[in-house]
Amino acid sequence: MKTLRSKSLTALSIALLTSVVFANSALADVCSLDSVTISSIETSPLDGAGVIFSGSQSATGCVGTYKIAGVNGDGTLSTDENIGRNGDGLLNGENTSVLAGDKFLTTSADQMLDLDGNGVATDPGWIKLAKSDYSGGAWSAMEYSTNPLDGLGNSLIEQVLRVAFSCSNTGCTAGSWEIETAVDIIAKVQAVLGRNAFDHLAFVLHSGQDGFAVYDFNFNLLGQGLPGFDFVTPYSFTGEWNTDDFTNPHGAAQTISYISVWARDPAPTNDVPEPASLALLGLGLLGVAAIRRRKN
Repeated sequence: MKTLRSKSLTALSIALLTSVVFANSALADVCSLDSVTISSIETSPLDGAGVIFSGSQSATGCVGTYKIAGVNGDGTLSTDENIGRNGDGLLNGENTSVLAGDKFLTTSADQMLDLDGNGVATDPGWIKLAKSDYSGGAWSAMEYSTNPLDGLGNSLIEQVLRVAFSCSNTGCTAGSWEIETAVDIIAKVQAVLGRNAFDHLAFVLHSGQDGFAVYDFNFNLLGQGLPGFDFVTPYSFTGEWNTDDFTNPHGAAQTISYISVWARDPAPTNDVPEPASLALLGLGLLGVAAIRRRKN
C-alpha cells in the first residue's frame, strides 16, 4: 500500500476507505485512538444516497488526557487570525507547555509553513473550524470560526459546511459527529481560495474536570485507493466519539463538556491536483488564501 505523496486531502478518501491505521506512527499517550472514528464518506448532501465508504477508521494519533490548572483546551487557548500561524490557538502551539504546534507533524510530508513570508517555516497551519459545548443535557449552538471571510466580509466556513455532534446515551459519554458540505462548495471556495488542500483533521474532546485530549487523522499516513473517487466532488462525513479516556476513580467514563474540530492547511505543492482537493473534506471552507493575502 502506498502512502500519500502529496499534501492534499486526497487522503480523505483513502484513509477512511482502507480502514488501516499505521499504529507505529501513532502518537497515542494515555488516550485511545478509537475514541474518535470516521464511519462514512458520501457525496454531498448527507442523505445516504451516495455512500462511498462505510466502516470504522480510528485516529492515527492522539495526545492527552491533559489536566493542567488554568488550561481548558480550546476554552482558554482560542484563535485570532485563524490562518495557522505559530502561537495562534491550541494546535498551533499557543502554549507549548501544553501542546507543541508540530506535535502531529510526523512525516516528511508534514511540513511547517512560512505564513509570514520571511523565509522561515515555523507555522503549523492548523485552522479551527467549529466548536460546541454540552451542558444541562443539551449541546450549544455550533460556534463556527469567524475567519476566514469571503469577499463580502462573511464567514466562509459557516457557508460551506455544517458540523453537528450528538449523544448516544443519557450520560453523554459517547455519540456521533457529522461534517456535511454544501453542494456548491467548490464554486464558493474557488472564488476566494484558488488552490488549497488539507492533510489533517483533528478533534479536541474535553470532559468536565478530567481535562482534554486531541485526536488527529493524518491522511499522509493512510493508504491510497478508492475506485471511482474523484477530486471535484463535495463529500460529507460521519463518525463516532466517546469519553472512555476520561474516567472517574471508579473507572466510569465522564460526561463530555465540548468538542471542537480543526483541519491543517499544508504548504501548496505542485503535487496537489486541480481543482483544490479541498473539495474532499468539504473543507473548502477556508478562505485562508484570501486572509493570507490581506495579512501580507
